Order: sequence, then C-alpha cells, then structure tokens
Amino acid sequence: MQQKAASGGISAPSAGQEWRTNWLLVLSGMIGISIGTIPSATLGLFMEPLNQEFGWSRTQISAGLTVFAIVSLPLTPFAGMLVDRFGPRRVAVPGVAISAAVFAMFAFLTGSTLQWLFIWFLYTLASLLTRSLVWNSAISGAFSTSRGLAIAVLLCGTAMAMSLSPIVARWLIDSFGWRIGYLGLGFGWGGVAFFLSLLFFRDRRHMKQPSSSASAPVEMSRPGGLTLKEALRSLTMNRIALAIFIQSIMGVSIMVHLVPLLMDRGITSVEAVGIAALLGFASIAGKLLTGFLVDRMAGSLLPVTVFSMPGLAYLIFLTADTSIPVLSVAVIFLGYASGASLQMATYLTTRYAGLRSFGTIFGVISSLMALSAGIGPILAGAVYDITGHYTYLLMTGVPAAVVAGLCVLGLGPYPEFSPVEPETAARPARAAA
Repeated sequence: MQQKAASGGISAPSAGQEWRTNWLLVLSGMIGISIGTIPSATLGLFMEPLNQEFGWSRTQISAGLTVFAIVSLPLTPFAGMLVDRFGPRRVAVPGVAISAAVFAMFAFLTGSTLQWLFIWFLYTLASLLTRSLVWNSAISGAFSTSRGLAIAVLLCGTAMAMSLSPIVARWLIDSFGWRIGYLGLGFGWGGVAFFLSLLFFRDRRHMKQPSSSASAPVEMSRPGGLTLKEALRSLTMNRIALAIFIQSIMGVSIMVHLVPLLMDRGITSVEAVGIAALLGFASIAGKLLTGFLVDRMAGSLLPVTVFSMPGLAYLIFLTADTSIPVLSVAVIFLGYASGASLQMATYLTTRYAGLRSFGTIFGVISSLMALSAGIGPILAGAVYDITGHYTYLLMTGVPAAVVAGLCVLGLGPYPEFSPVEPETAARPARAAA
C-alpha cells in the first residue's frame, strides 16, 4: 500500500519497494553489526587456552570487558556525532576494517596482561565505529514504510553472532589453536563484513546528485529532526530514554543471574541451562514480531506492552516453584521483551527525534544502556549476597516494569520534520540574491 510522505503529499515507497531496493543494505548492515558482538560472545571459549598458555586467571581475562565498558560509556555519543557529520558509510567501512584487524591482534599475545588490556582498549576505540547506531542511521534513512521491520532484521545480526560465533570459535580453537581462532574470526568473519559493507552499505542521505545548472554535483537535503540540545530538553525523548534505562538495568540483571535464579526455584543446573537457552530465540522473535507490528500499529499499546512485559516474567518467577513449563514461559517473556525493547527504543528515537542528529542522540541513549548493563548485574549480585535470594530483586522489578511502560504511554503522534538544506547548496543561492 502506498503511503503519503510527510511533506508535499508525495507518495512514499511501499514496504515491498523499500525492501526490493534496499535488501542488500540491510544484509550488509546485519553482518556488519554482528562483528561488535564477537569478542564478548567468544571470550569464554578463549579463557581456558589463555589460562593454560599464560596462567591468567578468569578475573584477569574478564578485565578486558571492563576496559570495554569503561571506555565505551563516555565515547559512544562522539561516535554518533561522527555519523551525523560524515555519514554512516564513511564511519562503518573503515570501522569494520580496523575492528577486524585489531581483534586479530589478540593472536600475537605474549603473556603480558598490560598488552591484553591495551589491545582491548584499541578494540574498544575501533568498535565505536561499528555500534548499532551507525548501521541504524543508514537503515532508518532508507526505510520509512517498513522501518520497524528493517531495524528488527538489522538487530538480528547481534543474535546471529551470539549463536554462531561461539561455534566457529570452538571449531577453530580445537582444530588449529587459540591464535588461529583469533585470526580466523578477525580476518574471516571480519573480512566478510568488510567486503559486504564496502560493496553494499550506502546512505542516500549523504550522497550527491547532479546539478541542473552546473557540472558539479550538489549535496541532497538532509533529513530534519531535533538537535542534541533539543532532544535533551524534550520530555518525550527523556521518557523514551528512561524507559529503556529501566528495562535495561532490570532485564540485564535478571538475564546475567538467570541460571542461578532458576536453580533457586528448585530445578537442576541442566534444566536451568536448557530453559535459559530460550532467551536467544525469544529475543529474535521479539525483534522481528515487534518490528512487523510497529509499522502497522499506531498509538501507545505496543510500546507500553513491550516495556512492561518483563513485569509478567518477574511475577511468574516469584510465584512459580519447580514447574519447568511455567518457568519457560517467564523466560520467553523476558527474552521477547529484551529483543523488542531495543528495537522499540531505536524506532521511537527515529520517529520522535528524526534523523538529523540520530547518531548523537542515540549515542547518548546507548551510553545509558551501557551504564545500566554495568550497574544492574552488580546490584543484583549484591542483593543476593545480602539476602541469600533474588526475591527482593524480582519484587523491585515488577513496579519498575510498570513505570517503564508508563513512560511511553501517550507519547503522541509522530512529529513531521522539514528537511535541512545543505550549506553547499544554500551559499550560491544567497550569492545570486
């Protein structure tokens, strides 16, 4: 079905037309975004060989992720500024190449923990150029009618990496050793991501079109939207940011402690691991189904449902004992909400803040999410250490989920933003006047 564009009554492409034109863009973005997940997804597989090779403890090895979190937190908004200034392609393509090369550098470790942490520092800087906001910026610019589903498919790249990269890493390590494991993931997986990005990852908002009055091309008008200062003053954007922060701090806390939490309900570790495996599948379903629905449903029902759904999971955990089917339902709710909330936050940001400064604005939101992911599991562990159970954590999560849902209730209709004319085109016009 054809829709009307926001300005001028011009017919916007249908969902089918958008996908026929841009499916390679989504594919390259999905593979590109996956590279940022590989280090954390495969770190556990490298722990044993690194311990055997260098005698490092798991705490020393895990310190790399601490460096990653500390460096990422303040710098992610600056990565968004680069996207807004230079366009996602000019950021993503070199970002993938550098990230892949730096990740491969782990193969040349000599046993120095300082070297280990320094490579993690370099990788963190490089990975800032491959964050989800980089790929989302191009996808949101190419899709309007089917933007929600396109963002959902893009974000499935992280779930794909979480599922497949450990399998690839296990095979490489068992067959060729841990050093080849790092080289294979870096230059193999990273190489595929680089060439797909180089060939197919484009951003029409930062392309130039021929001028009718001169041989030199002129830059196309940029999409409109809020500036960072306007977004920080916007009640709507602050409500969206608060909703995803609450969901993240509680959701990540529960997911990190999920297996011991399930075992506290009276089931075995094998059963708990089997139930926890449902998280990934539910997360993918949450992204795709919510992406499909958000393109077709207006109003607050879907956002409120997504952000309040974890409360149902927490209630089930509080009331269920050893019923594996009931606990499985709770995990499905939790996984679905985890996948859907990130997709929903991204989509709502593109609609209520526009695309003018999307990278910078979502960079700030991403930093809040990183902060919540760092704080939440520590607080959850502290609650357990003090009380000996997770009951109070779950009891806190129920009203927190309600508050998160209320944050996105009644946000109002999507605003219409006028395109921003490029300065390169505006200067000749002023001179002629």
